[in-house]
Amino acid sequence: MKTRQAAFSLVELMIVVAIVVDLALIAMPAYDRARRQAQSSRFSSDLRVCASAFDMYATENSRYPAETALGVLPAGMDQYLRGVRWEARNTLGGLWDWDYDQGYAKSAVCTETEKDIDAAQMSVIDALMDNGVLSTGTFRERTANRRWAYILE
Repeated sequence: MKTRQAAFSLVELMIVVAIVVDLALIAMPAYDRARRQAQSSRFSSDLRVCASAFDMYATENSRYPAETALGVLPAGMDQYLRGVRWEARNTLGGLWDWDYDQGYAKSAVCTETEKDIDAAQMSVIDALMDNGVLSTGTFRERTANRRWAYILE
């Protein structure tokens, strides 16, 4: 008497794999949207914290800190910027920068990235921070798709 072992056929396995692939293709755009939204929310939150910290410093010291290089924490700001890792890359992959007494603004918190950032994502961040237009308002594009500034004064 022969015993028969239960098993899946190749066709059944291929159908299951095709269904899993279809589900993954449906889920990926939703995952990407959620990831971008989380990045935008975290970046705008960190930017608000930075802006408040520099304003607090200026209120307590009657001046803003001096200009620094990209990714360098201005002197005296370590106690004000707790919770924001100034020297590390931010959620957009860029470095923080402090601009003081530059031609476009007296004071601004900036970020600069090595690669281009999607303008649509930056418009979402601008809408969270300002008016949604990257060429006007307090949050502006400084260098095409690479450098943005939140103007304090």
